[in-house]
Amino acid sequence: MENEIKHVVRKEMPFAGIRKPIKSREELVPRIKELKKACGSEIAGPLIHIFRFDTPVDGFDSEIGFPVSQDLNVGKVKTHTLRKLHFFSLIHKGPVETLRNTTLKLFEHMNKVGLSSELELMEIYHSYDPDHQDDNVIETRASFLAWPEVYREQLVRVLGLELTEEIWAGGENITPFTLVDERVAWVAQSIERLKQHTDQDQQFDILSRVALVRPLEDIIKHKKIYEDSGDVNEILKAQNDQLKAGPTGGFIDPPRLEGNVFHQSKVAYNRQAFDEAKTHEEIRKAYCFCSLIREAADPKVDPIFCYRAAGWARQFWEAILDVEFKKCTITHSILKGDKVCAWDYHLD
Repeated sequence: MENEIKHVVRKEMPFAGIRKPIKSREELVPRIKELKKACGSEIAGPLIHIFRFDTPVDGFDSEIGFPVSQDLNVGKVKTHTLRKLHFFSLIHKGPVETLRNTTLKLFEHMNKVGLSSELELMEIYHSYDPDHQDDNVIETRASFLAWPEVYREQLVRVLGLELTEEIWAGGENITPFTLVDERVAWVAQSIERLKQHTDQDQQFDILSRVALVRPLEDIIKHKKIYEDSGDVNEILKAQNDQLKAGPTGGFIDPPRLEGNVFHQSKVAYNRQAFDEAKTHEEIRKAYCFCSLIREAADPKVDPIFCYRAAGWARQFWEAILDVEFKKCTITHSILKGDKVCAWDYHLD
């Protein structure tokens, strides 16, 4: 089974760890010793290393720890609950220096099936000895958004069970191993049925909730900027400066607040490829973070699907401004031939 990618669901569990950025794995060695001493007989599973992404840290956002049988808070060791999450899993044997090659296979699989990362990467150390790396047995897990399940939950919440069964029909046959073109065909059919039974506000309410979970740390950082300045433009500047320093290169279509309309857009998945793109297909593959749309051969999906992208920004701004966005209009979409995806939130 070691070369076979598996689907694993992590249930909620108490986890005692040390969360602190690292720039080198060597920094983990003294933390592991501290953890073993603090957790002792309460250890309820193997050593786990977690990377989290899109958080404002210098280096890699790292947490090393153990599942535990009860809460422990000793020194740097803090206990919290890991949320339920879906992963693709693969066994790695050998040094941690080559672990990245194994992990990349999980992301390649994610692209093949049109699923997107949930910004958390786990390494489970079933057997680990820093002094005898060749004997390591490490399970690497890449998280993903279980899109059909979350979509169904939101349909039930807004429309009830009877309409959900009609709109979601066929979803029971979609698995984490369904290839991207078959997956996107089902999504397109379901979105068409959704349009028949809902208005624009309901579509926004449902689909914007089917988004990746935004890192709380990034929200807190920018909320502090707003609390100190009282000016949305200060957040926009800080956000764009942060993005420009990374591979996305900042906003192509700058966000702006005009009266009670807040215009928001997405950055490019691969800015260099986007800037060099000549055809719309090249633009789509360079721009879309959504692997379902990016990796499909010809995604004929209604543009309301881009309300999912609006959900990523919605989590950020609702928490910062302490409001709930109830009306949203998609102004630009890759799915209708535009160069970017953008939308207008209509504020009270």
